[in-house]
Amino acid sequence: MNFTPDQQKAISKFASFIEADKSKAFILKGYAGTGKTTLVKEFIRILNSENKPFALLASTGRAAKILSNLSGADTSTVHSKIYTYNDFNQDLETIAKNREATNIDRTGQLYLTFELIPVQSDTACFYIVDEASMVGDKKEKSAVQALFGSGRLLMDLLTYDPKGKFIFVGDICQLPPVQEEISPALSAEYLQSMYQIESVQVELTKIVRQSDTNDIIVASYNIRKLYFDCPANNTFTNWAKFPLRGYKNIEIFNDQASMLKDYVTRIKDGGYNQATLICRSNKSCNTLTSLIRPSLGLTSPVLQKGDLLLITQNNLISGLMNGDMVEVVGLGPREKRANLTFLRVDVKELVTNKIYSQLLIEEVVYQGAINLTPEQQKELFMDYFYRMRKKGIGQKHPSFKEGLRMDSYLNALRAVYGFAITCHKAQGGEWEHVYLDIPGLRDEPSSYQWLYTAVTRAKTQLNVSTASYRLY
Repeated sequence: MNFTPDQQKAISKFASFIEADKSKAFILKGYAGTGKTTLVKEFIRILNSENKPFALLASTGRAAKILSNLSGADTSTVHSKIYTYNDFNQDLETIAKNREATNIDRTGQLYLTFELIPVQSDTACFYIVDEASMVGDKKEKSAVQALFGSGRLLMDLLTYDPKGKFIFVGDICQLPPVQEEISPALSAEYLQSMYQIESVQVELTKIVRQSDTNDIIVASYNIRKLYFDCPANNTFTNWAKFPLRGYKNIEIFNDQASMLKDYVTRIKDGGYNQATLICRSNKSCNTLTSLIRPSLGLTSPVLQKGDLLLITQNNLISGLMNGDMVEVVGLGPREKRANLTFLRVDVKELVTNKIYSQLLIEEVVYQGAINLTPEQQKELFMDYFYRMRKKGIGQKHPSFKEGLRMDSYLNALRAVYGFAITCHKAQGGEWEHVYLDIPGLRDEPSSYQWLYTAVTRAKTQLNVSTASYRLY
């Protein structure tokens, strides 16, 4: 291949990195269109030629699928690679006895615990982590369904294999992990100060994708400059201005209604795979969904054939991943259990067109959140416990653990409408056409990170409205 000077420099540094004992991390940064995926393929080729063991990882299930398709190598999520199921955080029999004796449950939150099992090997494995901007290091405040290890993903990943070497690939201008101001896995300073890890760092700056025929990458470059030029502690109260006018492949609509009409027409004519609509918040997604569904002939307040859903939790039964888009192609009976409504659905995954038939929890779709509340999840866990107890199977029995993985109610799909999605949910994915509902954003770095991440989801065409915000 003909590599750019930037890429050749990265390849040379990588070749030295895999032989060096001192450096434990290699950070490959680069903004959209600079050829990061091309280099990941080259890194895999080099590791194979040197007979070096490696594992290809991604921060989310959706990103793992995309990386696997692009690289041709097996990919898993970081979570599935480094954690294994341990137990519940409480004894379920004690909870049940407490409820039966007092009719009151004061035992608190109930969730699964997954433990980290460090690798015991004398051979260094190389872990290539794509979309590393989303790998967080801030402890989860509360677990709803499960707590993984220490609750700090980056720390656990680095602890998982003491002799391992880590290649973090990503774009620091994309949104950082939720509740974090930076992407810690892409910061050599952070790795050094927090973990005393020495890193080799390379940044790609030359655009090699879409630059000749598509202005989206050029526009994203100008947004990226605004991000870096904006003071970190900006106290200004003026609104952000977005450089989106005058580019090929970026269409400006006069108002939001016109943009939504075009979005509906496009997915009617070309199908759901053609486009997506990105919003700032779940509330905005819900509001716009209420306008889009009737325009598509989906007038029922409950799920219909033809509805588009976004999977919000990895599913053990079907293998559907958090971030996958599915279309409802069949509806079966409903049943109540644990104060939840379970609907039998047939859904078609949009990338593979494969159809899955399983239960779905309707409350998640309608309540405007992406998953069950802690109280709902606890009742679902206890319902499973009572069903197993009737069979004489206790919490420590091997069949109890196996049942957790295969139970159709515990593993019912969690999904929300997918007609409009947040930027965090879109992260790691790409669509031919992206429609962007830009909210009122202040002139501060996080605003430009949000816009940059949203804009770079578009491969062929970006669509925005003048009513959305200040465009120039």
